[in-house]
Amino acid sequence: MQFLFAKPSLWTFVVLTLFATCHSAHGENLQSISKAKEENDTGASVAKYRDYLPRQILALSNDERKSSVPIVFNWAANLMASPAGDLNLKYSLNTLMYNGLADYEGAKRRFQFDLAEKPTGELTVWQIRQLNYRASRMNMTHTQFFPSNFHGMMVAGTLASVKGTVKLLGDRIAYPINHVVIKCSRREGTCDYRQIALLLPDENSWSQSYYVGNVKDETYSITRWDGNQIDAIPLDNTACRTNQLSLNFETKEFFEITRNNTAGDCETPMGVTLPRLDKPRISQIVDGTDIINAEFKAISDEAYTFLSSRFRASIEALGSE
Repeated sequence: MQFLFAKPSLWTFVVLTLFATCHSAHGENLQSISKAKEENDTGASVAKYRDYLPRQILALSNDERKSSVPIVFNWAANLMASPAGDLNLKYSLNTLMYNGLADYEGAKRRFQFDLAEKPTGELTVWQIRQLNYRASRMNMTHTQFFPSNFHGMMVAGTLASVKGTVKLLGDRIAYPINHVVIKCSRREGTCDYRQIALLLPDENSWSQSYYVGNVKDETYSITRWDGNQIDAIPLDNTACRTNQLSLNFETKEFFEITRNNTAGDCETPMGVTLPRLDKPRISQIVDGTDIINAEFKAISDEAYTFLSSRFRASIEALGSE
């Protein structure tokens, strides 16, 4: 799966620049950072180092920092050792409506209070991580460029096309904000299937930026073309799970049905083992407007809770008048 930055914010760029600067001296590349993140960012290591101050992290040996300290805590420590450290915190505090510029010390204590932590005025690496994450979420505005349109059309019984968002029935799909385009040719006996997805970052993401990536690019062999209905299976049908397309242009109902294709567990090319499906998994291609709106509303609702408690109280007081 290939991903591209879709909407990096200005502050994300500044933070990532600081991140790269802090790590360049150690000769770490993205591959080693990713590997270290997988190994280090466990619940036990987070719990062990979450209350360390930046200077305490920096005082550890290089071996311990690389092998045991979560990458996000190393990042926080390196950030505060940089010339832009305090400026970063002031910016983030102001973004969350704490008075980071005029009352820096007071703003830090108020932020700690809202975290239900002891208001010392000196932020731990976990608190710094929380502050930057929460401030970054304020920039996660609704995108307008990602398609959500729904369309299904057959032309003269020889060509057909479907566009829409894939929704997993009865469960949550890994990439809720997605867009699929299916084009079928009766003469060729195939359907071309292309799917992209917009990935929304969470607290474990390196940056609070959107990513657009190719999820699926596959050719299907048509097994049935009967009037306004088309069934198709992958042309290369050797994977441990197989998808069947069931497209009904009369009722405008378009489904994907995923079944087991082998007797054992599913070994993916990425080295991940997936268990056998207990039953077929059914997805439907639908209009994605409500799905996309719901995903961004969840981010907006979350971001509101990150604002200063005093500021939220002022907003709610206005609403009660």
